[in-house]
Amino acid sequence: MERRPFDVPHGDVRSEGAGLVGRHEEAAPHGDARSQGTGFVGRYEEAASPGDARSGGTGFVGRYEEARRLRAALRAGRGVVVVRGEAGAGTSRLVDEVLGGAEFAEWTQLRGRCTGGADPLPLDAVTSALAQLPHRPGPADRMPPVTGVVGLVVPELADRLPEPPASASDPEVRRGLLPRAVGTLLASLGDTVLVLEEIHLADPETLRLLDRMTEALPAGLRLVVTEDAAPGLPVLAVRTPAAGHCEEIRVRPWAPEETEQFVRLRAAGSPRVRPEELPELAALVHELSGGLPGAAGALLDDAGELLSADREDGTGERAVLAAVREAGVPSRVAREFARRCTPLTEEARRIVEAAAVLDRPAPVSVLAEVAECPPGPAEAAVDACVRWSVLRAEGASLSFRHPLDRQAALARVPGPRVARLSLRAARVLHRVGDGPVPLIDLARLYTAAGQVREGLRCLVVAADRAAATGDYATATRLYTRAVAEDPRAEGRVRTAAKLARTAQLARAGEQVVAAVRTVLDEDDPPPHLRGEIRLHLSVVLRNQTGGALDSLEEVARAIPDLEASDPQTAARAMAVAAIPSIQGWPVARHRHWLDRAETLTEQVTDPVARAAIAANRATALMLVGDPGAWQAAEALRGPAESAMAAAHHARGWTNLAHAASALGHGGRARDFLDRAVAGLADSSSPYLEGLVETARLVLAWHGGHWDGLHAAADLTTRRYQEIPDLTAEAMLVRGLASLHVLGDVPRARHDLAEAARTACYDTGFILTSSAAATARVHLEAGRHEQACEVVDDVLRRLERTGGWVWASEVLPVAVEALRGSGRTARARRLVADFAAGIADADAPAARAALTVCGALLAEAAGRPDEAVALLTDAEERWRLLDRPLDAARAAEARGRCLLDLHGEAAAQGIQDVVEVYRHLGARWDVARCQRLLRRHAIITTHRRGRLGYGDRLSPREEEVARLVVQGRANRDIAESLVLSTRTVEHHVARIMRKQHAASRGDISLP
Repeated sequence: MERRPFDVPHGDVRSEGAGLVGRHEEAAPHGDARSQGTGFVGRYEEAASPGDARSGGTGFVGRYEEARRLRAALRAGRGVVVVRGEAGAGTSRLVDEVLGGAEFAEWTQLRGRCTGGADPLPLDAVTSALAQLPHRPGPADRMPPVTGVVGLVVPELADRLPEPPASASDPEVRRGLLPRAVGTLLASLGDTVLVLEEIHLADPETLRLLDRMTEALPAGLRLVVTEDAAPGLPVLAVRTPAAGHCEEIRVRPWAPEETEQFVRLRAAGSPRVRPEELPELAALVHELSGGLPGAAGALLDDAGELLSADREDGTGERAVLAAVREAGVPSRVAREFARRCTPLTEEARRIVEAAAVLDRPAPVSVLAEVAECPPGPAEAAVDACVRWSVLRAEGASLSFRHPLDRQAALARVPGPRVARLSLRAARVLHRVGDGPVPLIDLARLYTAAGQVREGLRCLVVAADRAAATGDYATATRLYTRAVAEDPRAEGRVRTAAKLARTAQLARAGEQVVAAVRTVLDEDDPPPHLRGEIRLHLSVVLRNQTGGALDSLEEVARAIPDLEASDPQTAARAMAVAAIPSIQGWPVARHRHWLDRAETLTEQVTDPVARAAIAANRATALMLVGDPGAWQAAEALRGPAESAMAAAHHARGWTNLAHAASALGHGGRARDFLDRAVAGLADSSSPYLEGLVETARLVLAWHGGHWDGLHAAADLTTRRYQEIPDLTAEAMLVRGLASLHVLGDVPRARHDLAEAARTACYDTGFILTSSAAATARVHLEAGRHEQACEVVDDVLRRLERTGGWVWASEVLPVAVEALRGSGRTARARRLVADFAAGIADADAPAARAALTVCGALLAEAAGRPDEAVALLTDAEERWRLLDRPLDAARAAEARGRCLLDLHGEAAAQGIQDVVEVYRHLGARWDVARCQRLLRRHAIITTHRRGRLGYGDRLSPREEEVARLVVQGRANRDIAESLVLSTRTVEHHVARIMRKQHAASRGDISLP
């Protein structure tokens, strides 16, 4: 075993001698923190107060197991504890946190830091620690005479200690007596903690002193040493003292979730950071800091101005992200990095420069060649870089510990030298690479070397390769960079065409649209490329970042250019223009473009264009309920001729799944979705993967499969927040689940409104479902006029576009709202238009909804028997479509008619519906039916008298208490439970009386 006894100068490694501390390859002792969980985040029982400097007001994050072990080691009596971790990992912070606890407040705590350097002051850390000894009244001669030796090296204690022995004037005698003198002095103090930080920088005298002291560790002394230990290097070896115990504790970088908790604590209360966007900020901080708390704290300190509540310029969380990205290296990190670089030799500094320029893990041979350093000196230089935590060993390769260190290193290299090193690094990577040529790294290196065209060529080729393998997200990111960095207009135009084409299959943000539009506006592309770019941009706008009319305007502008230069792409553009939306043109205009595209079909020979046109044609036909859609879908069954063609087929299947689901063809929608998943198996398209997820959510909603649906919709909402239509559809399902499953009306109304606001190119489900659900809330509260206002915009869109096949969600509730507000004539006109609009459509959901509308009108006209028959028919239609919620609504409406006709004799019908709702988990709907029964004076829980609960809460009171504890107001509770506000007030009063609560804030769950 390699060891470094305390009496060996720092840096020397020997194999002889005994002592507390030596060097050996890291071996975790039993119970090492690596085998324990470290995910606990927050303050502990001994945590610093919010304003304590140790915590920075942010609390102690992580390190639960390490803190527990350190406390246990201190409680166990005399012993030695080594706390080790990388520089900046928080070893000192851990010691601070534990020793700052009340448990150790009465102990004597001494602390010193080893400073290292070329000519360290002997015993500086120990003497600095001993100088902190508090003055205790009493004559010095009460101490054993040997303690007077301490006064010779710690002048601050000379007047408090006995006269040293005369022989101690001899340096060799003094050196021999000092360990016993220090030990005797510390033993006189009772429970004592001596902390020596950064023991790896200790001078030889300090190491010898500690070595001797551990042979007879004083009673009551706990020696705690911290060490910066880089992964892969020998570490301090702890030997159990003759009397006492030893413990080794490893402090590791934060896990991503711990970094997120730290960021949340630092950003708490800041109006600049929205809670739902904190994960993105935390991920950035974790990436830049490598999970090292010191670097993470420095990053947020430098961004502190934007996190301050005093700034009110409205730039919001995105500004905080930009500040963290663009602020560069925090000054504290730069200073610390420079300190670690101080002992390095010239060869080691050149190795660090080479690593900074390469910016990728690299073996010693590559670093040496880039640095122009001979192999022998290079090996020694690399060892020094790792020992001083400047570089980190990752197997056979070396890299920086985190990006901030790399940036700090690069900032120390003069610009001309960066250019020379970058060119040399690019040539070395070209020659010695043992795998695919790292094109992205080469692009960066050539650009840094001033060879911009060669860098752009590498960047575009890398993007081409990513697109060819189905990695559209990477391809889009690289094409966007190339457009932004290319100084030549013709190069930007060529790359923008590739970018627009690929971005429609990726997660394209606003920067993609901005890059493409800049090229269109400023670079004057030739007509055929201008038309192609506009076509692809229209698809990106349609699906991800813009809106229906923006998208249609772009494609309409593209078609004239394409017709004159490229009939194949013109046909593709017309097929894009054929896809209808409730936010777009009248359906007839979309059908016009579909027919125009048919006339050019024979001129389309490109397989990708054929696949895109086939997918769009099937989608357009399915969306309007055209019976020819099924035959059009068969065109997607054949084998794709390229990865891009396969992606268009998969897109077609997902579009068909969404459209078929909305029309009421749930079984076929699931089949389409299975085909889409199979087609995506060999590609990576975030947009298409998101389409599949949202289709599954909608199918689960319609099919009544609601277990875990709210959580799944919430996850999808957050995962695809950059893609509006995916976010909107997932948010819609989340809102519907909030209403019907959770009974949380305020949260539901928020999500429903946000879904409608976010939707860009709604093909008939988002706006209609959002309006319908919100109107139902108003209707149940008796607000018919507000329900009419909610559905009015959607009704006007349906009338303007003629997309009546999309009206199945909203029209029944619209008829009910109009009827309740005395506008039955308007309701009849709408139903007549609805019937005419779906007359030739294959849209079974619309036909079932039309039957419900007819029943509501019959009921309004005083024909209840006809209404009951129609509602029975509608219920059966919905059952056949596997739409249990819609079927239950029809049954509920029928039960309401029968209650009006027959009173309590018809109550069983509603009670049966209640059981259906309960089976679905539709809490809000159960409450609505129970209220309907109460309005008819029908008691369902018992036949006579009131069931007594004594001091216990009744089931209804438990529901009210649960919502009160959640902080809900009485009006919100009333909406959620379908009660009057006054009834809720009575429930709250009874709950407070039963629980002896002084206020509603004292209410608790039983």
